Amino acid sequence: MGYETTMMKQYEKELKSHSKELIKTQRALVAAQEELLNIQRQLLEKREVEITAVQSTAQEEMKSFASVLEKKCASALAPKKIQSAIVAASEDRGCNIIIHGLEESAEIETQIKSLFTELEEAPKMKSVERLGKQSSSARPVKVVLRSRDAQMSILSKKSLLKENDKFGKVFISPDRT
Repeated sequence: MGYETTMMKQYEKELKSHSKELIKTQRALVAAQEELLNIQRQLLEKREVEITAVQSTAQEEMKSFASVLEKKCASALAPKKIQSAIVAASEDRGCNIIIHGLEESAEIETQIKSLFTELEEAPKMKSVERLGKQSSSARPVKVVLRSRDAQMSILSKKSLLKENDKFGKVFISPDRT
C-alpha cells in the first residue's frame, strides 16, 4: 500500500499543478476575450461616429439640393415667366389662320393665293401645311402669315366667301391651337 499511497500523492500533486495551470490558462483566456470585446466596442464606436458623419453630410447635401431646386423652380414657375410664355405662345399663333373646306390637292399654295385674291388680299405667307392625317374629307390648312395685321384683315373679310361660287364652302378662322 505504500506504493499506492505514494502514487496517489504524486497524482494529487500533478492534479493540483494541472489545476493551477488550467486556472491560469482560463484567466488568460478571459482576459483575451475582454480585450477582444474592448476592441470590438472601439470599432463599433468608430463606425457609429462615421455613420453619424455620413448622415449629417447627406442631410446637409439634401438641404442644399432642396434649396437650389426650390430657387430654380421658383424662378422657372414665376408668374411673370408663365405669363410671358403664354403671351409668346399666343403671339406665335397670332399670325396664323386655319382654312377649312379647301379641297385636297398638290397645289395648295396656288389655291390659297386664289382664295386671298377673292378677298382682295395679297399677304406674305411664311408657311402653309395641311393638318392631320389624310382621309376622305378635306383636311384643314394652317397658313402662317408674316403679320398680325394681315391675319386680322383676312379674318374681317372672310364672310365674303359665302357669296363666292368657288369658295362658298370654305371657312377661315384664327389659330386657336
